[in-house]
Amino acid sequence: MNQPLFTCEVEFSPSPHLYQIYDGFTKLKQQGIITLKSKPVVLNDSKPVIKVVVNNKHTLIYDTLDGLNWMHGTLEANLEYFKNHFHADFYFKRSYSKMLKAFSSNKHIYPLGLNYSFDYSGNYPLPLKDQLKSFIRKHIKKNVFKPSVFEFGPRINSTNKVLFLCRLWNPNDVVSEQLKSQRAKINSDRMAFVRACQKEFGKNFTGGIQIDDYSNVVAKDVLVPHSITNKKSFLQAIKDHNVCVATTGLHDSIGWKFAEYVAASRAIVSEPLMYELPGEFKTASNFLDFSNTEELIENIVRLFENKDLMQSMMHQNHQYYQQYVASDKMILNTLLKTQNNS
Repeated sequence: MNQPLFTCEVEFSPSPHLYQIYDGFTKLKQQGIITLKSKPVVLNDSKPVIKVVVNNKHTLIYDTLDGLNWMHGTLEANLEYFKNHFHADFYFKRSYSKMLKAFSSNKHIYPLGLNYSFDYSGNYPLPLKDQLKSFIRKHIKKNVFKPSVFEFGPRINSTNKVLFLCRLWNPNDVVSEQLKSQRAKINSDRMAFVRACQKEFGKNFTGGIQIDDYSNVVAKDVLVPHSITNKKSFLQAIKDHNVCVATTGLHDSIGWKFAEYVAASRAIVSEPLMYELPGEFKTASNFLDFSNTEELIENIVRLFENKDLMQSMMHQNHQYYQQYVASDKMILNTLLKTQNNS
C-alpha cells in the first residue's frame, strides 16, 4: 500500500460554509491520499476561515466567506485587515480577487472555487460535546443533503424550461448605508428578472421570490410557496429545468446556487461573476452572462434555440464539477499547490 502523500491537521468548526472543505479532507483520507487529524476551534465572529497544517511544514488558510468582508467597513479597510490579520504560506479564497495579492506579501493566494453546503461524510469526527452535536443535527443538518443528491448528468430534458427561485434581503437588517443600498439593488433586480421571465416564458418558467416577512410586503405579486422553495423541491427542480438563472449574492459573492447548478450539469445564465475561479470557467462556454432584463431574456432564448450550445455547456459544467468542485478534487488541488510552489 502506498504511503499517504500529505499529513494534514485541520481546524474544525461546525459552519455550513465549511462542509465542502471537511468532506474533501475526509474523502482524501478514505482514499489513502492523506492522514488526517483535526482540532476544534471557535471561529472569529463566526467567519468561516480555518487553518490547516500540511506535512508539519506549510500553513494553509481556507476562506469561504462571502466577498472581501472580514470586518464592517470599506473595501480598503477590509483589504488592510486582510493584510494585517491573515498570515499563511498558502491562502485559498472562495471570493478571490487579484487585489488580494497587492495587499499581501504572500504571493501564494489562489481561488478556492465554487462553494456550497451539504451533509459531509465526516459525520463530525471530532470530540464535540454531546450538546453541540445534538444542536448541529437538529438545527444545521436537518435540511442538508448528501453530495449525490446535488449531482446530475449533462442530460437535456424534453421540454425547455427555465428556473429562477431567489430570496430578498431586508435593507433594514444592516446599519451601513452602503450595505443597505447593495441590498436594495439586489432586491430590485431580482424582482425585475422574475417578472420579465414570467412575462416572456409563461408556463415554461418556474420562479419567484421566497416568502418571508419582508418579501411579503414588497413582492406579493411574485411570491412562491414554500412547497416550491424548500431545499428538496429546489434540488429536484434544478434537474427538471434545462436552463437555470443565477444572480450576484451579498458582497458580490458567487452564491451557493451557482455551485448547485454546476453540480447538476445545467446550462446557466448569470449576472457577471465578480470573483475568479480556478481552472477554465468562461462565459459562452460554462455560462452566458447578462446585465439587464433584455440580455437575460435574449440569452435564455439563445439556449432554448441552440440545442448544441446547451448540450456543450452542460458537458463543460459536468467536467468542471468533476475537476474543481467535487470536494476531494477541490482539496487535492489545493494540496498539490504546496508541492508545486514550495
